[in-house]
Amino acid sequence: MNKFRTRGARALLLMLAAALLLACAGCGKKPTKPDEYGLAAEKSKLDGTDIGNGLQLVSAGRYAGLFVEDGSDKPVSDVFCIRVKNTGSSDVQYAHITLTRGSECYEFDISTLPAGQTLQALELGAQTMPEKPEELTVTVTAYAAFAEPLSMHDDLFTVTTSDNTITVTNNSGAAAAQVYVYYKNVSGDMLLGVPRGRQRSRGRREPEQLYQPLSRRCECAAVCDLCTVSFIASAA
Repeated sequence: MNKFRTRGARALLLMLAAALLLACAGCGKKPTKPDEYGLAAEKSKLDGTDIGNGLQLVSAGRYAGLFVEDGSDKPVSDVFCIRVKNTGSSDVQYAHITLTRGSECYEFDISTLPAGQTLQALELGAQTMPEKPEELTVTVTAYAAFAEPLSMHDDLFTVTTSDNTITVTNNSGAAAAQVYVYYKNVSGDMLLGVPRGRQRSRGRREPEQLYQPLSRRCECAAVCDLCTVSFIASAA
């Protein structure tokens, strides 16, 4: 990795974090320093709210970093951000969450969230966090769970990565049904944003390579590890 590019990316993220602190200072509140994932959490009555379907809104706040929701990875600051934990027993395939108040509407997408894990999501339109967020009404407007628990199926497949390629090797000795590989950006134990993608393997006996569209801005280690991917395979 180019050392100078890395320094440049970190400097950019530091500038975004500084801009976020200034924005918070301008609203009359004591600014909160962004954490390692770019979120400056603001405590409110929303924290810990059970929003249905085994989902819990852990925290909300203002985000500074790369906008991963639409794949653009453009630098942003002061974006409404929530963290949602799957406290249920089912792996979530997709959920659409809205926070509303009168004519205001803030939308978030949650996808491929295994039971027990937490995901950080940005407002889809990159809107700023409103004042008095505790007055917002939280609703899960769409929800779908995986029909079966997610699994890497280690007894059947080996999944390896290299550069921008996922290689799925069928070790069963027989042709398998089609296999879907779900992958996401992760940093530590935190899942970040919508999935980077879903790829289908035909389950052939020989190793099969799948294109993996990772971000080219993976030098942003100060906020998230875009070059680190969590693989979740589901036989279908």
